[in-house]
Amino acid sequence: LPPQEKGSTFLQLGSSTEQQLQVIFEVLEEYDWTAFAVVTTLFPGYEDFVDYVEVLTDSSFIGWEHRGVLTLNLTDDPEGTRLRRQLREVSAQIRLLYCSREEAEAIFRAARDAGLAGPGYIWFVVGTNLGGSDQLPE
Repeated sequence: LPPQEKGSTFLQLGSSTEQQLQVIFEVLEEYDWTAFAVVTTLFPGYEDFVDYVEVLTDSSFIGWEHRGVLTLNLTDDPEGTRLRRQLREVSAQIRLLYCSREEAEAIFRAARDAGLAGPGYIWFVVGTNLGGSDQLPE
């Protein structure tokens, strides 16, 4: 930076949430998967995630069928009973999930227990915080 410009230099190595969503919507369009739902937790940035999904669908000529947003609160549900019930209420088989890595593990455990993680269900997990481990969730 020139001396007159104060501040720090920031290098982003991962793709942004917006970039990830753009690619996901290209995949959805390619396979003609137009019906989807958004599943999110209260993880920081979730409101921007939901807003950007709306921008992508509203500004498109594709006939997207946005089947709503489910915002999960994972606290006070140690057994995952409420989580399983809430996930069953989502009508779309394609789900865009925004959450932390730890939350993703709990959500997928509940989805598997509820029969929502097998054939016929497609989950796209979005976020800049999902890597960084050699062990992948089941």
